[in-house]
Amino acid sequence: MVRLIFKNRTFSEGREESGDAVLILDEATQTGKLEYSPDIGLVMRRTARRQAESICKSGFLLGNGKRLGIGFKLESEEDSIADRLTQIGHEYR
Repeated sequence: MVRLIFKNRTFSEGREESGDAVLILDEATQTGKLEYSPDIGLVMRRTARRQAESICKSGFLLGNGKRLGIGFKLESEEDSIADRLTQIGHEYR
């Protein structure tokens, strides 16, 4: 299994725990699992999802020169809008 961390609008290899999202690529099951940070915004969520879909189609080049993820099935959390993002920021009078 390989963990890719989504930080600064891109995925990279890493063992860090902090990031906007994490893509876990599992060679045994040929799947990629995308998990979001609870405080990630909608735009960054969609950006991470699009990049994860791309990785699961064409793969990700690892530091050792191996390309992992080609043809993987992507699993992700529900892409619903969080309640805090639907709140009115301010009212016009």
